[in-house]
Amino acid sequence: MSALIDKIFPESQAKALRKLWEDKTCHLLIQKEIGKKLLEKDIIEEFPLAQIIVLTSLSPFAKSEEECVDVAHIIYWGILRTDILPMITEVQKEEELAYKCLISLGLFKKVLIKKYEVHGAPSPKFYRMVGITSFRHIGKDDISDHFCQWEGFMGEMFV
Repeated sequence: MSALIDKIFPESQAKALRKLWEDKTCHLLIQKEIGKKLLEKDIIEEFPLAQIIVLTSLSPFAKSEEECVDVAHIIYWGILRTDILPMITEVQKEEELAYKCLISLGLFKKVLIKKYEVHGAPSPKFYRMVGITSFRHIGKDDISDHFCQWEGFMGEMFV
C-alpha cells in the first residue's frame, strides 16, 4: 500500500498517510481516500490488487474492511482466470463456484443473459441464488448479505 500512496500523493501527504497506515483502525478511512484519488487520477495497472482493495473500500454498504478486502481478492482471483463463467455441470469447490457467480454477475452479466436467452443456460437469477447460498455455506455471510450490492458495485466500478 505504501508504494501506491507514494505514487498518487505529494511527498508530505504520503509521509503522513504512511504514518497513519500503521494504525490499523485507520485503514478503511485511508483506503477510501486513496480510492477517491485513484478515480480522479485514473491510475491503473501498476498495483492492481492494492487498487482493487481501495476501490472496494469505497462501497457504502460493506460492514467491514475485511469484507472489502475479501471481495477485492475475489475480483483479483477472477482477473487471473481464463474460465470465469460458472459451470454448474463441472465439479467445483463451493468457494470457487461462489466467486465465479459473483464475478460473472458483476462483470459479465450480459454474457450470462445471452447464454440464458440463446443457449438455454441457467438464468442470472439462478446464479445469484447459487452465489448467495455458496457464500453463506463457506462462512462469508457478509458477502452473502451484500451479494446483490457487490454485483451492482462491480458492474459500476469495473465495467
